[in-house]
Amino acid sequence: MDSFERFYAALRGRPVDRPPVFPQIGDHAGIINKLTYNVMYEDANKAADAHLKALELYGYDITTIQVEPSWPVAEACGAAVIYPPDKNPWITKPPLNSEEDLVDLKIPDFMETESTKVMIKGTEILAKEASVPISAFMTGPITFSLQLMPYVLLIKEMMKNPEFTHELVKYSVLIIKDYIKNLREAGATVLVICEHDFQLLKPVHIKEFSLKYLQEIFDVFDYNILHMCGKVTRHLNEMAHDLKQIKHLNTISIGPSVEISQTQTLLDHKIGVAGNIDHVRLLPYGIPNEVREAVKKAIEASGGDPRYLVAPGCEITCDTPIDNIKTLVTTTKNSKSSR
Repeated sequence: MDSFERFYAALRGRPVDRPPVFPQIGDHAGIINKLTYNVMYEDANKAADAHLKALELYGYDITTIQVEPSWPVAEACGAAVIYPPDKNPWITKPPLNSEEDLVDLKIPDFMETESTKVMIKGTEILAKEASVPISAFMTGPITFSLQLMPYVLLIKEMMKNPEFTHELVKYSVLIIKDYIKNLREAGATVLVICEHDFQLLKPVHIKEFSLKYLQEIFDVFDYNILHMCGKVTRHLNEMAHDLKQIKHLNTISIGPSVEISQTQTLLDHKIGVAGNIDHVRLLPYGIPNEVREAVKKAIEASGGDPRYLVAPGCEITCDTPIDNIKTLVTTTKNSKSSR
């Protein structure tokens, strides 16, 4: 099987020759190709070239122009964002600081903001030149809303003013949909929605302000992955039923603190699982033999489920040694076929 056949088959739950590798590589591709962090958001050609070279070096099964595009999208919506050469970008001033600011929030033209234009044009280049599927990454309804308004303010609004919170989330969903449609038109075929902030919230708020809105987002792409960070086992226990009701949700991506087989059982094997290789300690600081054993253990824990994707628990950090990522990929390629 080639990467297209393998990845789409796994997302559908059909037999595969081995688990696909879903690497979640963003700025790491630039750093190993001698680019500073800011270039990955300023030059579509250089960013795409770095990802093509990383793909050739490692040989994984899917690539993307950026796994953390929410800074550019927030910038397009009016946020002030800093893109330093020596570290990841960050939002210095969100576009909303009160309920009254919501009236000024509009769906932007993403080709008018340089950083989002780079995301779209870079995706277009990868779709033409890469030998694997291209994924579109975007933060989800509640995580993106928390990037449009300071955390402390919006979390208070969730509890005191849910009507306003719903209005903000609805606007966020409109913006998310418009942005990912641009990436789909540029050639992306798999959507990854990242709800990094699930771990900070109560399941009741997640259901109300995220899961309720995911369906209309997942209707945009044929293939969809929901990524959630951190210690969310309790959340999954309470949300599994709701997740199983979402159409076109193929896979849940989990971190190292969430158990693979337990999650598969919770989801009745109706939704696939990706993860849970430790991206915080093991991949950056471990040795290849430790990475090899962790990958074997994860594949074994998956029980041969063809839906399983070998993946880090979140984005692979820029300082992760090349040999460790090579080991993750080669160990997967040498694994036995899934049933």
